[in-house]
Amino acid sequence: MPFKKLKPLLKDILEHQNIEEATPFQKMVIPKIKSGANVFGVAPDNSGKTTSLILTTLQKLKDYEDHDNPRVAIFVKDQAAAIALEEKFEEYIKHFNLTTYSIFEEKAIQIQKDIIYEGVDIVIGTAKRINKLYLMNGINLNDLNTLIIEDANELPRIDFAKDIVRISESFPKCQFIVFSTDYDEKLKSLKNSFMSNAILVKE
Repeated sequence: MPFKKLKPLLKDILEHQNIEEATPFQKMVIPKIKSGANVFGVAPDNSGKTTSLILTTLQKLKDYEDHDNPRVAIFVKDQAAAIALEEKFEEYIKHFNLTTYSIFEEKAIQIQKDIIYEGVDIVIGTAKRINKLYLMNGINLNDLNTLIIEDANELPRIDFAKDIVRISESFPKCQFIVFSTDYDEKLKSLKNSFMSNAILVKE
């Protein structure tokens, strides 16, 4: 079972949350992500996609007290989604020596630049704001090792074409993970860009 090979601290957190067994989707997708493969994870709501995202991200990251640059970037659809995911991460990450930060258009970009400069491990944000910060040198992604798209089916097509693909093509050595409720044309188009060898895990 996927949970058995997680870090002891993650297993303790799951136990505290009374989560004893992985969902069918988690049993399929967590081992694939842990293997380092690029993954399309396609499943309906309430199948465990977000928990899979959090567990595999924290499983992969090591604690570095002096590590400044983000190592994980997560694209979400809007401000509400960014804040909600950051809050879900906080349930786990407060037990680790790691930090998350959500960024979106509704917040002053200079404030976001300053906080990121101080050091953030996981950045969660909209494609437009992450891309804008990247283009104005407000975020250093040279240490990025994982790029995740959550609820890809809800992101506008323009975000894929202009922002997500642009950043993704700049970091070809990243692991790319995409979660969606449908394997639609937007996801299929990624096969022709930066996810040609991705594994499709579908419930």
